[in-house]
Amino acid sequence: MTNKIVYYTGCFADYYGPDIGKSFVEVMEKNGFEVIVPDTKCCGMPQMANSNLSGAKKNFDFNVKALAKAAQPGYDILSTCPSCNMMLRREGLPFFDSEEARFVSKNVYDACEYLLRLYGQGKLNTNFGELRMRVYYHNPCHLRVQNLTAAVDLMKMVPGIEVVGVNLNCCGMGGSYGMKIQNFERSQEIASKVWNEVKAANVDVVVTDCGGCGLQVQAGTGAKIMHPLMVLNQSYKAFKAREAA
Repeated sequence: MTNKIVYYTGCFADYYGPDIGKSFVEVMEKNGFEVIVPDTKCCGMPQMANSNLSGAKKNFDFNVKALAKAAQPGYDILSTCPSCNMMLRREGLPFFDSEEARFVSKNVYDACEYLLRLYGQGKLNTNFGELRMRVYYHNPCHLRVQNLTAAVDLMKMVPGIEVVGVNLNCCGMGGSYGMKIQNFERSQEIASKVWNEVKAANVDVVVTDCGGCGLQVQAGTGAKIMHPLMVLNQSYKAFKAREAA
């Protein structure tokens, strides 16, 4: 492999959803990339959202230095978490400006955004195997505010996948907001629209890029949740199995 990218894993892939990180690595390897994973900390957004600016700065500064160093040869930086991506790309910079922060801001991409960019350049491996799957896609707020919906376009490339619904409403989790007891009822009230749509859609899986959104949707519907990278990885494996048969 001659191409390399730097992966900012984020807390969810590190601690709660390692299959997301594993799928990301395997998908990027299918596209000819070696994945570099530097030592990093939480992106700092949870601390900043809870008025702990000193804690956010400590983490943010550590991360941008580590990422800038790893990416300095000219590699792009990718994230599988919308909140982490937004923190590194735009939210952290006005508060914690530095040369490294500006470098990272200019070179960080959402993973699905990056894959769709490869497709536009004619470089994406489109050897997708068939997946018979009805999908409801929940677009996280932290992607929507960046005008990113790449996951839908990617999934539509997979034979057999039917995207029967796309939701642009907030799920009510709001990072740590929905996990606080004082916000529980309000969080559920916000989530009810998404929950009702998922239940009515009669789908095999709900796909979302955000781990927190996935937890919220699953809690209210019992639906199977997948990250878009997990879907693509499963499709690549289906193609390989078909070829080997």
